[in-house]
This record gives sequence, C-alpha cells and structure tokens, in this order.
Amino acid sequence: MQAIERIISYDNWITLVVLFSIILLAILKLIKPNKLLGHTLAFFTPGYFQKKADDNASFYSSFNLVLFLFTSITLSLFFFLVVPQHYEKTFFYFLIILSFIIVYLFSRQILDRTFSNILGLSIITKYFIISKSGYLSSLSLLLFPFIILKLYAIDSTFFLISIFAILFIFRAFLILKNNKKLVIRKLFYFILYFCTLEIAPLLILYKTTTT
Repeated sequence: MQAIERIISYDNWITLVVLFSIILLAILKLIKPNKLLGHTLAFFTPGYFQKKADDNASFYSSFNLVLFLFTSITLSLFFFLVVPQHYEKTFFYFLIILSFIIVYLFSRQILDRTFSNILGLSIITKYFIISKSGYLSSLSLLLFPFIILKLYAIDSTFFLISIFAILFIFRAFLILKNNKKLVIRKLFYFILYFCTLEIAPLLILYKTTTT
C-alpha cells in the first residue's frame, strides 16, 4: 500500500501564527497560571465567572488583553479554515478576518459596558457581560487544540465545524443558565441581542469572505 502525502495549501506563515498563539498561552501562564486554568475549565466549573465579576477585574489588565488577542487569533484561524475556498487563502486573507474579529469583539465590549452604564444597568448586567466574554475565551482555549489537529492531523472541515458548534451551543446554554433571571425578565430583548450581536456577525463574516 502506497502512502499518500497530505497536501497542505497554506504557506509556513500559518505555522508561525500557531506558534505565536502558543507563545501567548505561555505568557498567560506566566502572568496568572491559576486564572488561565480557570478560564480553560470554566465550562465545567459552575460559578467561576461569578467570582470574576466580584473581583472587579479590568478588561485592560495585561492578562485580559493577552487573552483577548489569543481569542481573536483562534477564532480567526477557525473561520480561515472553514470558509469555503473560492480563491487562494493567503496571509492577507487571514489578516482581513483577524481585523474583523478584533474590531467586532472590542467594539462589543465597549458597547456592552457603555450602554449598561448609560441605562444604569451596570450592576444588573455585570455578570452577564463578564460571563459572555469569559465563556468566549473558554471556547477559544478549548477550540485551539482541535484547530491544530485540523491543520496537521485530521483533514476534515466538518470535524472542526462540529467541535465549534458543540462548544458554541454549550456556551449559549451556560450563559442562559447562569443569567436565567435576567433572561426571563427580558426574554425578547435577549433574543434580539443574541441574534444581532452573536449570530449576525458570523453570517456577515461568512458572506464578506466568500464573495
């Protein structure tokens, strides 16, 4: 039986991006190893982000900024790998996705905090905002090893999409479960918010990178 060489259409830059992401993880571990482990296991640790909400940690802390960059790169790698290849995928193509992800996530953070303060809801929505962004970071930390598997071992886009879908649905479930009082009281607005700021950007990114 003749061995079949696996063909990878990407240049060496994508390996450098993965290595840079691993360096970011090493930095996070050096800064706050317990916090990194907590974020990684947050899906399976009830009440973890409730403690973070009580700590009043700043979004602009060194740990949170590095984690934000890692999350952005991981999500960008995911979309880069799963979007249908209508033309050659280059580093510039990846940078477009990364820029969109960074602008979207940063803008959402600012808008969430700004509107909650303006409307006098900062105390009510504080845990909701922290858990939403925190679980997204947890999703990225759990997704990253599967991205590496997709790149170097399992050449299956369906495999990666399935993992992301499971994590995304689990994240939505945890947000609903941990904020059920707020969600039940404002169900219509929550559904509107979730569709507008969670699902719509994914569709926009898909459309802009496939046309």
